[in-house]
This record gives sequence, C-alpha cells and structure tokens, in this order.
Amino acid sequence: MTKPASSSNREILQTLSGKLEYRMTNAYLFIAVLQENHEALCSLIAALLHIKRDDILSVEILNPIILGQAISLKDCVLDLLILLNDNTKINLEMQVANEHNWDNRSVYYLASKLTDLPTGADYNELKPVIQIGILDFNYPSDNQEFYQQIMLINKKTGKVFSDKAAIHVLCLSQIHNATPEDQESGLYKWAQIFKATTWKELIDLADNNPVVEDTIVTIAKLSAEDRIRQQCERREKFERDRISAINYGISVGRAEGEAKGRAEGEAKGRSEGQNKLLTLITLMTQAGEAALIPELAQDASLLERMYQKYNL
Repeated sequence: MTKPASSSNREILQTLSGKLEYRMTNAYLFIAVLQENHEALCSLIAALLHIKRDDILSVEILNPIILGQAISLKDCVLDLLILLNDNTKINLEMQVANEHNWDNRSVYYLASKLTDLPTGADYNELKPVIQIGILDFNYPSDNQEFYQQIMLINKKTGKVFSDKAAIHVLCLSQIHNATPEDQESGLYKWAQIFKATTWKELIDLADNNPVVEDTIVTIAKLSAEDRIRQQCERREKFERDRISAINYGISVGRAEGEAKGRAEGEAKGRSEGQNKLLTLITLMTQAGEAALIPELAQDASLLERMYQKYNL
C-alpha cells in the first residue's frame, strides 16, 4: 500500500531547481537511494519483474552498504543483492560505461549467485536467481530492445529449460522502444527517472505520484550530504579512470593487432589485441585488482607486467 505524499515532501520539491549534480545512474547514489527508500526499491523491483507491487510482501538487501563509508575499489562492482518473499534472489546493478564484456559479466555474476547451496542441500532447494543490469549504453551494439529478458531455453522447441536462472537487461538508450507492457508496469517511468538530468525533469515525472515524489526527496536529501557527495564523486572518478584505462588498452591492443595483422590479417589482429586487453581487465577484476585498472592507462610497463602475470 503506497502512502500519500506528505506536505513536507511537497515543500522540499518546491526548493529544487537546476541541474542534478549526480544522476541516479551514479552507482553509489543508485544504491544509496534504494537502500534508504524501501518503497522505491519495491516499486522498481515490481516494475522490472512486471508484477504488481502488492505481490512483493518483503524485500531484504543481503549486501547493504554503510552510507558515506568508502567502498573498496578492489571490488569495482556496486550491486544490490536482494531476496524477495518468494525466495527469488535478484542481483541488481547500474552500469554507465560500456566495458565490452557485459554478456560474460552477467553470466559470471548469475552463476556465482546460483552456486551458494549449503553443503548437503538438495538441488530442489535452489533459489531462482535473476541478474538485472540497468545500462546507460546500448548492449549489444545492434540492440533495439528497451528491456531484454533472457532465460535458458530449448533451441528447437523454445520451451523454457529452467526458471531458476535469468538475465534481464534494461537499456536506457532504447527508452523510445518501451512496449505498452513496460509503460504499464512503471518501468518506463523509472527509466525516465534514471535519465533525468535536471530537478525539473524529475519533479515533472512525479505527477502527484507519492512513490516518485518520495524517491525524489530521498535523492535530494542524500545529494545534500557531504559524505554521500564525496562517495558519488569518488565513484564517478573511478569510472572515468577505468574507461580511460580501457580505451588506452584497446588502442594499445589495436596497435599490436595491426602490427600482427600485416602477417595474419589486420582486422583479425585488431580484434585479438582488443580482446586481450578486455580479458586482462576481467581477470584483474575477478582477482580483486580492479583498483589497478585505471593505472594501466598511465603506465605501459604495468600493463606489460599484468599481461605477463595473467599469462596473456
């Protein structure tokens, strides 16, 4: 049951104007808002699963953060691991930059959450797991779907093999392709919230909706706290440095590939060089060395050492 909008919320909304310093696509702010605002979290989950809000009786965040406390950059992934009342586990992640490995990352995260059965437990006790990525870029590059829902199916019959594992991908860049079902579920509204760049855009989206109004107020309150702002800025800097490192590595890989390509084919060589770098970044992330990734762009010797370390 949603609560009516309070007069205090309306008063706060009237004070908000100008550009958003941090959008909801900031991974730290995204988690902070949903952790602080239970109704917003339930509303978003219902929209993503295309179910009624009342179907969600309870939501438990299994990996809460301490707001304002720095997140170790050894783990570059900021996600929300959520347990619903029907024992469905949802791993929810906001991703703003294309690191060219979203498909493999999604499978890895999904698999890691599936393999946590207690020793001796029956396989029938396996909980359904849904890996949900909210992407501020298009993936794959030729995608034209706003919301992709991927499951294990029989290729010949199209029959679902198991409903225990699924990957959902919300592409904000494809908001214009939202279906009537997406709009009816509220997912389109949430995508608009994520894409908003000004307070006016957010307030216009509220349209007397108490959940949206309360979400905007939560964003405003958290954005005004120095400790939260510092972590949001730290996160954005990390993302910028990380993408700089990836782009640098791709350019190095491209150069190596072109040199190799003189003998084996330029296109194939470029592809191999880029894939080598992306494989390195994935291995470093899995090994807890994500904090070193931004340094690859400034230190060619470090890049070479990492290649040697991971036998690439």
